[in-house]
Amino acid sequence: MFVFSNEKFNILMKYFTLILLILCFSCSSDDDNSHINSKPGSIQIEEILLDGKKVTIDWSDAKDEDDDQIFYKLYINSILISETTESIGATTLEYNKDYTGRIIGSDKNGGTTEVSFNFSSANSKILLFADGSGALNAIDLFSLQPMWSTRTSNIESHSISDNMVYSGVNGINGLDILTGENIWSSTPSRNFNDEYRNIIIDDLNVYAFDADSNLFCVNKITGGKLWERSFLGYYAPLSIDSENVFACSRNNDHLYAINKKTGLTNWSFRLSNNNTGAATKINTNPLIVNNDIYFGDNIGRFYSLNKNTGSINWTINAGKYNPFYPSPTQFNQSVIVGTYRTLYAYNLNTGSTVWEYNSPTGVLETSPFVYNDKVYIGISNNGSGELLCLNAKNGSVIWSQVLENNTTSSPIVFENTVYIGDWNKNLYAINAETGVMDWKIKSEGVIFKSPTIVIGEGETVIYPSVSGLKN
Repeated sequence: MFVFSNEKFNILMKYFTLILLILCFSCSSDDDNSHINSKPGSIQIEEILLDGKKVTIDWSDAKDEDDDQIFYKLYINSILISETTESIGATTLEYNKDYTGRIIGSDKNGGTTEVSFNFSSANSKILLFADGSGALNAIDLFSLQPMWSTRTSNIESHSISDNMVYSGVNGINGLDILTGENIWSSTPSRNFNDEYRNIIIDDLNVYAFDADSNLFCVNKITGGKLWERSFLGYYAPLSIDSENVFACSRNNDHLYAINKKTGLTNWSFRLSNNNTGAATKINTNPLIVNNDIYFGDNIGRFYSLNKNTGSINWTINAGKYNPFYPSPTQFNQSVIVGTYRTLYAYNLNTGSTVWEYNSPTGVLETSPFVYNDKVYIGISNNGSGELLCLNAKNGSVIWSQVLENNTTSSPIVFENTVYIGDWNKNLYAINAETGVMDWKIKSEGVIFKSPTIVIGEGETVIYPSVSGLKN
């Protein structure tokens, strides 16, 4: 039998306690090693959905081997947009912009994963129209809400280039397409800068008449005047090709081809009155197709000229008392144009009649627009109006939609919707296939002029057929 003294017993207990501590520490270390936190798995962008200004970003769930809850932070252009446990986030952004995004996923134990990405916001879709109150209005076609409104001339047509719409009050002005803010201006007239009209643009220059019928060419970047030409009583939209600006007037009997670089006349064409005694004038805006130019006059004649020389290809005589008024447009191998009572389709090369449509009651005071093998034109009926849809191949009526008042607003079509205004201050959106009205809004003034639609910063522009840029 062993007998330990107290001193020996105490020493043994110390050793025993030390061994227990070592064993506990060892077990604790093994336990900690078995619970090292796993980093969340990768994140993948699955879809970026654009709906007007709203953007929705959908991403994959980050897998976590520890089954920890993952918390996500969504940043756009380094700004925190949302914190969520869902793998989706949404916000509103400006149109026509490039953005960078970043999503960080983290668990409660500090494990993180992230993904960076780039995307562009939606291209704006803006409907522009002027009303009789002197306002140029911009409507967001996604939300159908007004974007901006600014003063304009009732008689000018509006052209779009890059991110600007050009207007002519107190100068030739370039307005920001999203805000209406004046961001570019030129005042080339020495005597009269209150109003410019018939503004048209190409890649390098801007062309416009002042109120005294002086035609100016100014540099698109600097606004500096390159040349000017004086005319008499000119009021009609200009047309343009790679070499010439084509100027004709509803108050004049000449068509001029003016060299874009020099301002000099390359050729001119003068109407003959054919011994009628009439004061002849060109009523329609010229249409350019390939090497030819087409227009009609006030005593029932329609012309095809060689656009490079001014020589006559062919003419049509619809009758002295049947003046052409709607400006022409093209469908396949036909040019479609109207008098006050009849819409014609003529063969582009020969002038032979393909078909004609006679309005039983109203008059044609708008210009036709072609879309998906159909022709759309507005008709005035002495206090009421009508939007008519015809088969572009044979002129047969497909449908008609009643308008509240007369219309001189030439229709345009975009994404299967026809847009047209009337004298009762209404702007209509009508289904292009069925003729059913989608919506209408009231403006502050009568809508005499035609709408225009611009997509993005001018990548696509839908001009009415009365515009010289419809080509």
